Amino acid sequence: MTTGIVYDDIYLEHNIGTHVESHERLIAIMDFLKTKKLLEDPSFKIIKPRKATIDQIRYVHRERLIKEIQEICELSAKTQRIQYIDMDTAASPKTYEASLYSVGGNLHAADEILNGNIKNAFALVRPPGHHSNSHRFAGFCIFNNVAITAEYLFREKGINKVAIFDWDCHHGNGTQDIFYQGSKSDSGELVMFNSHQYGYFYPGTGNYDEIGTGKGAGKIINYAMPAGSADDVIPLYFDEIIIPICNEFKPDFILISAGFDTHWTDQLTNMNWTYQAPAEYLKKLKIIAQKYANDRILITLEGGYELDKQARAVYNCLKVLNDEDNDIIQEESRTSDPKLLDYFNRRLIPALKEKLSPHWNCF
Repeated sequence: MTTGIVYDDIYLEHNIGTHVESHERLIAIMDFLKTKKLLEDPSFKIIKPRKATIDQIRYVHRERLIKEIQEICELSAKTQRIQYIDMDTAASPKTYEASLYSVGGNLHAADEILNGNIKNAFALVRPPGHHSNSHRFAGFCIFNNVAITAEYLFREKGINKVAIFDWDCHHGNGTQDIFYQGSKSDSGELVMFNSHQYGYFYPGTGNYDEIGTGKGAGKIINYAMPAGSADDVIPLYFDEIIIPICNEFKPDFILISAGFDTHWTDQLTNMNWTYQAPAEYLKKLKIIAQKYANDRILITLEGGYELDKQARAVYNCLKVLNDEDNDIIQEESRTSDPKLLDYFNRRLIPALKEKLSPHWNCF
């Protein structure tokens, strides 16, 4: 069974110049995969995206927001200037079209997985999505790819339980907002695991006590990591929080918002992860997927701004998806300060368990 790679040059047409979330990110990834001859490997298959329909975008986004990005892109085409939606988020003439293909690439990959044509997939798409909620674009993001894909699985594919994992260094606040009161579909149940840098850091949300309300109560889990946290905080999260909840929840499908800005060299962040850390995270998620989700994992690209480090981290994740766990590129391992580990063990994890315990039998 092959691993799918969603890619098309349409994603480069979301061209916002020298912006940190530039088209150069995808060029660097694809160039590295070509250098490593991964794209020549028959174990991997390039999947060309389709456009998402407007009705599918409406699963999580308001009509006004959809019209807004259409109008902004029309203005950009007319003026031949990049248009800024806010201080961080920009659009060009092709951003709207690229956004439809970004969502559609994820939906098509989900279909290919469910139809048994591929085992799993990595959607190398942009613009990213996890900071956008139902009524607002933000944080370099346009349509929320992962949130729409979750609703698509519920509404069109008969999937009942989805687990979203967001390991971007920035909190997936848009996805959390969308699902804070549970899934939009009556037939679907969703749990979201965020691991992110927290404390005087964009977007300023994602504390451990944000756990959802109503139908979503206890279904939002925030692993709020202090600056400087290294690879060694990942096993703590899995052993103490993720595995117990997933053993109880039993997800049918796993979606991952994969940011690679946790790397210790990333200039926008203050974490201490190596470029093999996301792959180690993914190895553990594969065990959950094998146990409950028939191996179904779909990753979509979010952030990551050191181009060479991001390319290596993506390559590593693709190798893990293809069951080549021992064939990843590694750099010297890094560890957290002992005081940080003490904070996780004595404060954060106990506080998170206490907050979640009314909603889960495992705590």
